[in-house]
Amino acid sequence: MASKDYAYMYTDGGLEKWAFVVVKDNAIIHEESGKFGIAPSTTNEDTESEGIFRALQYAKLHPGNYILVTDSQAILDKVKGNAVNATKNPNIQGIKKILKAFKESPQPVSFTIKWERRISNDFMKRVDALCKA
Repeated sequence: MASKDYAYMYTDGGLEKWAFVVVKDNAIIHEESGKFGIAPSTTNEDTESEGIFRALQYAKLHPGNYILVTDSQAILDKVKGNAVNATKNPNIQGIKKILKAFKESPQPVSFTIKWERRISNDFMKRVDALCKA
């Protein structure tokens, strides 16, 4: 899955938790998760956004080339500026944090962001499990 040139960052959010895993050469080299807010006031978009934000913070400390993978089409659309599939109540602050993190990333960091179906591979399953732990 991952090559020598890129590390993959798989992100996810759940009811009250966010998580991300970093994969290089088909092995997990870092993983983090944490609690964010209290249900029902915290939305899935809040935790999805927080997972992406935390992954980007990690990348700022570990410059390189990353492919960031999310299973949230709504968050991906918002990051790319496409509101067609975005939900009615966007997590504006979370999206602003994500965009700011991209702009402040040290060089030579490069990012590609893509969507992948939930639990479509072992790394997506791992990040999903971290959100439930």
